Amino acid sequence: MKHARNQKLYILLSILFVMVIVVSGCGGGTQNTSSNTANQAQAAEPTAESTAKPAATSTPEPAETGTRIIKTAMGDLEVPVNPQRVVVNWYIGDVFTLGIKPVALNAWSQETMPFFDQFAGIPKIENWEAEDILTYDPDLIITYDPQDFEKLSKIAPVLVIPEGDVNTTERLAILGEATGHEAEAQAAIATFEQKLAEAKEQLGADIFKDKTFSIFEDWGRDSYGIYYETGSRGGTLLYEYLGLKKPEKMEQLVTSSGEGRGSLSYEVASEYFGDYVLWFLQEDKESEYAKTEIWNSIPAVQAGHIVEIPGEYSGLFYYSDVASMTAQLDYIIGRLLEQVK
Repeated sequence: MKHARNQKLYILLSILFVMVIVVSGCGGGTQNTSSNTANQAQAAEPTAESTAKPAATSTPEPAETGTRIIKTAMGDLEVPVNPQRVVVNWYIGDVFTLGIKPVALNAWSQETMPFFDQFAGIPKIENWEAEDILTYDPDLIITYDPQDFEKLSKIAPVLVIPEGDVNTTERLAILGEATGHEAEAQAAIATFEQKLAEAKEQLGADIFKDKTFSIFEDWGRDSYGIYYETGSRGGTLLYEYLGLKKPEKMEQLVTSSGEGRGSLSYEVASEYFGDYVLWFLQEDKESEYAKTEIWNSIPAVQAGHIVEIPGEYSGLFYYSDVASMTAQLDYIIGRLLEQVK
């Protein structure tokens, strides 16, 4: 009996021991689970730091493709968003005004141009041909000539703005939009238009009212004679923007010939002189015509209404871009007002 009791006691103690171990194990498991759950909750809870977007690991915005489509006289054209290697010919003044430094150009420079300093360091393309242009690896070619589109399109996008399709301020706005320089274009146009409004007010005075204006250059009897202009040499500014009138006979000549420039002989030139004349002189050369008897019989000469423009100022009146016309306004208005003092 004693042995049976001992055996029962042994079994009971063994069961109690196992139960203690199980309970202890369960308690430890519960504690670990709670701890893990707390840790997970803490990790998942957003904080100020975790909600901020780290710059180093943020996903970048999709980059621009680098090109865009613009409408041109030659149709839709794909151009760089921000062209870096521009090649240009006649519209060099516009390109400089937009703050673009071309990698090469085909244009004449002269020190009285308002943007003369910007020519420094830019190679000149002597022959405006594909082979020469290709050497500068352009990403945009700007030109006035529609024929360049076919000839040069294999090199780079060719932006053609034919002369006469748009006026000067419209052209600058188009180029500004095409190259991503709209702000520069609009600023230059605003400055020009302000000066233009002031000039119109000054020229609206009675002394200039209903007066006619001519533009001439003496090339010599044995050359072109007296050469007239209605576009270059300030013609765009005078007739298109200031709205000044040509002499009736000059108007008839331009209309019938369809040409805005041409030559007149010494014998008939005086018939085309207006009340005021921009008289361009050639550098280091006196006017033969101004030494003739006819010259002294011209009413504008007798009235002292000849605005002589020295040959060294030919650069100022060479182009008809916004920057050039802004400077031309200052010069012409200043010279005209000198005559009424």
